[in-house]
Amino acid sequence: MRVLMVNAFHYLRGGVERACFDESRWLSEAGHEVGHFAIRDDRNRPSATEAYFAPHADFSEGSPALRQLAQLPRAIWSRPAQRAMERLLERFRPDVAHVHAPSRYLTPSVLRPLKRADVPVVMTLHDFKPWCTNRVMFAHDRPCERCRGGRHWNALATGCVQESRLKSAIGAIEAYTHDAIGAYRAVRRWIAPSAFALEKAAQWGAPRDRLRLLAHGLERRVAVDENGERTTFARTPASAAPTAPPAIVPKEPYVLFAGRLSVEKGVALLPELAKSLGSTPLVVAGEGPLLGDLETAARQTPALRLVGRQEGAAFAALRAGARVVIVPSLFYETYGYAVAEALLDARPVVASHIGALPELVEHERTGLLVAPGDPAALIAATRRGLQDSAAPAWGAAGRERTLASGDPALHLQGLLAIYREAGAPAN
Repeated sequence: MRVLMVNAFHYLRGGVERACFDESRWLSEAGHEVGHFAIRDDRNRPSATEAYFAPHADFSEGSPALRQLAQLPRAIWSRPAQRAMERLLERFRPDVAHVHAPSRYLTPSVLRPLKRADVPVVMTLHDFKPWCTNRVMFAHDRPCERCRGGRHWNALATGCVQESRLKSAIGAIEAYTHDAIGAYRAVRRWIAPSAFALEKAAQWGAPRDRLRLLAHGLERRVAVDENGERTTFARTPASAAPTAPPAIVPKEPYVLFAGRLSVEKGVALLPELAKSLGSTPLVVAGEGPLLGDLETAARQTPALRLVGRQEGAAFAALRAGARVVIVPSLFYETYGYAVAEALLDARPVVASHIGALPELVEHERTGLLVAPGDPAALIAATRRGLQDSAAPAWGAAGRERTLASGDPALHLQGLLAIYREAGAPAN
């Protein structure tokens, strides 16, 4: 089968690219031909179809609003991306196109050539961009569903897109335009990585008969100890871009937070948590807009240790050594790699009871769940994770559960079934 993976970025940025690269590799290893389509970027990984990638664009948080305003037509409907897709289809005719997160960099414009060429299209719900202007249903430190039913003017009213009224106005225009032209009509099957994401998409207007549940697969590595005992751990990918030097794994018990340093990830709770843990270190691995705030807090709180973005084997060692892993998200996570990988490493997890996270963490069975945004509850649960004699058993149960739910072979089997259901040939 010929599969075209479509995503805004072709270098490792986060969970979206992680899923895209994992699936590309598993498909290739199973004998399928995989092509890619993204924007051009010096950080991109090699691809056989990279010559046909779309021109570079910049709609990042650091991009000035006026620059984004100048790119407004491309943000709403990218004709450069559409033309690039048309050129690609002249040379690489896929049996199915798997869309991940085109975002403003590609826009749904890339779906039109696929529909005209009668290429079956499936799309994974890494976020809620087809319906939510800021993608994650989050505004002003809490979940937000104001735009439900196509009321995208609320984005401008709340300024929810990168905390900018101008960028939110651009986002609202974009959303109304996509609704008016049925921009996502070409999608024959939506892949939801969690039951939560599936139900939320159905509530917001996705045809329920086109939604399919398929949790992300998890790469594994097997370690063999001196007694010949084999243990499965999560295999953490690494990007080609330089990251922080490998963190020194503390010798004493420590708590780990790993992820984007942003409001929706619950990062503002970390300084108070670190103060409450006394001499127990809270190791924070990641980068993002709240890094400066954490650096200021760390100067006053020695237990708060910032180690930058960690990847590959260095991060795997850091996670595997943690006594407790915390995931204090405030928004609707559609999956939760940070939780799933920690569970695969048999680490007790303290996570927010929000979005898809309760599908991974069963309270007092594989970890502890707390109310999102409640610092007292987070502190109490983290202390319990450090002290409760049952905590190691939670980690063991989490590993067994995740080994089954995240099996790459089963994920690939489910993925191919969805491709065929969408219209791809059975080969």
